[in-house]
Formats: sequence, structure tokens, C-alpha cells
Amino acid sequence: MSGAPSAYARVLTTEGGASARERLGRYLDPADLARALAASDRAALVLDVAATADAHANAAAAAHALRDAGAFARVAGERLVVAASLQAIRRALESLGASAGARALVESLARAFAADRERPASLRWRDVTLDLSERAQVMGILNVTPDSFYDRGRYGGVDAARKRAAEMVALGASVIDIGGQSYAHWNPQIAAEEERDRVVPVVEALVRDRLGAAISIDTFKSSVAEAALDAGAHAINDCSGLSDARLASVVARYDAGLVVMHLKGRLNVREAEYRYDDALAEICAFLGERLDVALAAGVSADALAIDPGLEFGKEPETDLEILERFGDLRSLGYPILFAASRKSFIGRVFDRPAKELLVPSLATAAVGIVAGAGLVRVHDVEETAQLARMLGALRGSNRSKLAIAARMPGT
Repeated sequence: MSGAPSAYARVLTTEGGASARERLGRYLDPADLARALAASDRAALVLDVAATADAHANAAAAAHALRDAGAFARVAGERLVVAASLQAIRRALESLGASAGARALVESLARAFAADRERPASLRWRDVTLDLSERAQVMGILNVTPDSFYDRGRYGGVDAARKRAAEMVALGASVIDIGGQSYAHWNPQIAAEEERDRVVPVVEALVRDRLGAAISIDTFKSSVAEAALDAGAHAINDCSGLSDARLASVVARYDAGLVVMHLKGRLNVREAEYRYDDALAEICAFLGERLDVALAAGVSADALAIDPGLEFGKEPETDLEILERFGDLRSLGYPILFAASRKSFIGRVFDRPAKELLVPSLATAAVGIVAGAGLVRVHDVEETAQLARMLGALRGSNRSKLAIAARMPGT
């Protein structure tokens, strides 16, 4: 992928259990819904349209060209809703010629259509390439804070962090994600200097240890990112969606990786309630905008990944909706990071503490991987690595490459 697209469309996936009727029904009146469902053998896509006269005129022209090409297409409020084959979208593009505004909208539909079917094969973070073609890669969580909700400060200090990182790599982690700041709302934000003091010595030690894994830093502060990248880290995992205006340019200067996460509200602050009219539409629009910012700052397209930010500015009902519709994120065309390990929305569903959430955490990870996640950020590396390997074995292209034992050990 190259360049920053002018608009981001979504393919409305149904893998999570929602039917095409449910997905399209929120955008169309009953008569148009029936017409769209009649084209149900084609992909259903939706594209947000800016609330301006020019944008609506472009959407109307795009819809007309798509209908002439044999697709279903309607402008419904501030969205262009389409059910089309890729061939119909291509015919519409040919008919639009030099009509720049309408053509850009149809081009975004074509990009979404292709991205939904062609999952990214790799991520390049500095001198490390993560192969996503055969199975999802595991990102092991290494919290070096005294107030982590799960680790409770067990890995604070360089020696404990080195030991834990080596354990996770041995168990199957290909990325170690180091966090020096807790984002739980009951913990205050710390100064950048303190976060650097926690993180940088660990990065330096792990680089010396030659772990054979990529090192990412869970921070939103450009000064912390700069110090960690200077020490040898490979990527920045930003939970704020580029709230620091300098962060993307810092990442670009080091030719490093960047994970852009959706956040509603503020880190370390819990609002009374978080409301969404259309959660996936809002999340995809936010991520699309921030991807454009990162690309404009010089971050390489093959170094970018996205994260919908489960639990960050969401109620449990929204987190579950994101899980159901997780495949919509594929339309953005970038590798997806899945991060739900032992999070409180799972604990609230089961009314259990974090230490008792291994099985449901693995279940959510399976949902994410099947829907297209290429990276899975977890506390439980060994179990998740086995899960990712098993799901990878189900892919037809991988089966011929499997080394299968003559019999099950112990029999």
C-alpha cells in the first residue's frame, strides 16, 4: 500500500454471527434493504460521506455509476451503501473517467474490497520483518510498572524483565511489548522522565541479550518513544491514537514500526459512559485519519498496524460489538493488533477477576485471529502461541508445509 487514500470504506463482514440483513438494516429503509439483499452474493460495503453539498454530489455520481455497472448503490444519509462485485466496481471506475470526486469514492470501495480479501503478509519494523502470512504472531506483554493490573510489579527492574522476556520468547513470542505506564483509570499518569527511566534500561538490556524478537514500547509520549528507539527498540505501540503530534515524525526518523490504536476520551480517565452511534464506523474513520497523519509524517506503510482499542473508551457492550464485527477492520488494509488479554470487560461478562480469565481471553483471541488479526498482544504467551499455530494450520496454503508426527507422543 502506498500513499494516503482520500476516503476509507468498510466491507460489512458477517463472520462474527451478524447476518447481512442486520448489517445493512441499520443503514437502509425496508425497500432498499430488500434490493440490497437481492445482491447478497456480492460484498456489502459502506462509505461515510462528509456533510457537504460537494461530497453528497460526488456520492450521488458514484452511486449512479455503480448502479449502471450492475451494483446496488444508495446514498443513505451521510453514507454511501453498496452491494457489488469487484467487476462492477471496476466498470464504474472506467465509466467515471476523470470525475475526480466520485472516482475517489469508488476507488476507496475497490481498495476496501481488495483489502478485505488480501490480508497483509508482513510487517517491517526497522531491521526486523514479522511474517504474518502463515499465522498470527504473538506479542508478549512485559509491564515494568509497579501498578500493573495483572502483573502487580513482578517484572519491574532490569533483571526480572530480562528473565521474563527470555521466557516469553522461548514460549513463542515474536514481539516483546514493554510498558512503563499503566493506563488503568485508578492509576495516575507519570512524568515522561520516570517512564523513560523504567523503560530504556530494559530496552538496552534486551538489545544486548539478542533475544531474537522485536521490541515494541507501549507509550504515547514522543520523548519516551525517541529514547527507546535510540536504545534499539523496533516499534511504538501508541494507545492514544497519536495524541502527541511529534510521535509519528519520531517513528519515521528511526524507520520504526507504529501501532495506531483507537481511543475515545483520555487515557487514565474513566468517563461515566461511552456512547457510539456506529462503533465500527467511528473506529475505522478515526484509524483512517490517524493512518493518513502517520503516512504524511513519513512512517512507512509497511511498518503500520492498527488496533481498535478494546476497552479504551468503550462499554462492555461495545467491546462485544467490536468482536462480532472485527473483520470490518480488514478493509483499512493494514495488519491488525488484537489486544483483549484478561481485560476487565471480559471479567465483567464472567464476574471473575483477571487471574481467572485465561479461557475467555483465548476465546476472544481466536475470534480476532479468525477475523484477520496478524498480531495478538497477551499475558499468556504459551497458550496463545499454541492457539495461533493451530488456527494457522487450518489455512489450506499451510497444510502441505506442516511437519506431522507419525503418532501422538505418549501413545
